[in-house]
Amino acid sequence: MKSIIKICGLNNKSSIDTAIKHGAKFLGFVINYPKSPRNINLKELKILTVNVNVNKVAVMVNPKDEEILQIKDICEYIQCHGDETSDRINDIKTKFNIKIIKAIKIKNKSSLQEISKYSAADEILIDTPAMEKTQTFDFRILKGIDITRYFLAGGITTENLKFAMQNTNKIDVSSGLENVKGIKDNKKIEKFLNLVKSYES
Repeated sequence: MKSIIKICGLNNKSSIDTAIKHGAKFLGFVINYPKSPRNINLKELKILTVNVNVNKVAVMVNPKDEEILQIKDICEYIQCHGDETSDRINDIKTKFNIKIIKAIKIKNKSSLQEISKYSAADEILIDTPAMEKTQTFDFRILKGIDITRYFLAGGITTENLKFAMQNTNKIDVSSGLENVKGIKDNKKIEKFLNLVKSYES
């Protein structure tokens, strides 16, 4: 099955171009979250996404209506990466008619039950409890669980990519493509995406 790769935390045009060239289908931009070294503002988002013809994702934490209004005509998706309730996700969908990725922070098997609450989301992203994805996902939690419909994130690198792809064809990668925190390394992007292709064949 063809993989769908989302590269998250992009903040420069060179890395965006490299990601697209080598087959990334979703590009994530962390918006209005100063705690992240990958954070960019609205003006930067507009500049970086000019002539970008793959799925653009605004990654936001507990976004306010006015923030969503600002990005909805720039990005195809909003990724809700905070403590948004199912009612809030329904509200966003109704008000803004934007595609939604809801991140679910998984601590243990019982956390997976949260997924069923978010039927209004277009995509589900399974992640570690840490926002910054430097924490590696505990794949043991997924034993015997079908997550093929969902994105999987959480410290994914070239070292654990093959195992991640055995669980789902939807992979979200961020810190695993960096040498310096917050800055993507183009050689790592190229290597990662080429490795994805080799595992597909």
